[in-house]
Amino acid sequence: MRGRGVTVSDEPVVRYRLVGAVILIALAVIFLPWVFDGAGYQYMTDAEDPVPEAPQFAEPDVPLPSERDMRMRDEAPEDEMETPGMDTSRVAEARRLPSDRDAEDDEDDMAGDDSVASPETEAAQGPEPLRREGEPTQEVTSGWAVQVGSYRDGDNAREQEQALRDAGLAAFVEDVTVDGETVYRVKVGPRADREAAIRLREDLEEERDLSGIVVTFP
Repeated sequence: MRGRGVTVSDEPVVRYRLVGAVILIALAVIFLPWVFDGAGYQYMTDAEDPVPEAPQFAEPDVPLPSERDMRMRDEAPEDEMETPGMDTSRVAEARRLPSDRDAEDDEDDMAGDDSVASPETEAAQGPEPLRREGEPTQEVTSGWAVQVGSYRDGDNAREQEQALRDAGLAAFVEDVTVDGETVYRVKVGPRADREAAIRLREDLEEERDLSGIVVTFP
């Protein structure tokens, strides 16, 4: 009789099946935890990323121009800021030639001289200046005048003198030599006292928009 058990020819097949089942179980034990609990992903994320660090540069010793300008503006004292309402007479004085300022100092030193000019001196001063209506008719031989211009070109000085005369102002030109160079000064006046000359300067500035300085005459 032939038994129902496993025959000799079936043993290799059964053995192969058992080996295959063991291999599948082993693979399942290894890989299934990676799929369900993320152990494999955690292993990959724990690996260090070999990214190089950013390069370090030395800081500049000189600040940028914009930063330096802002710093200087913040540290600037308030008294160095421009003050509105500057004195226009000082601005006019700063615009004058250096030779004019030196000559004015010399004229201030002679302000106390009340001597009467000789006829020759009067003739050298040129024509008698015109007078506006309301000005004193008495001739002033020593006093003060308002200098409204200073030129190195005599034609320009004469042109301004004529324009002032046409406007009814007692204008005249005085030529002086400063450092070997002739300078032509246009003046209005004269006045016997300094206060009257100051009022004349203010009138010229308000009515004619002319900035001038008070100087001695002659």
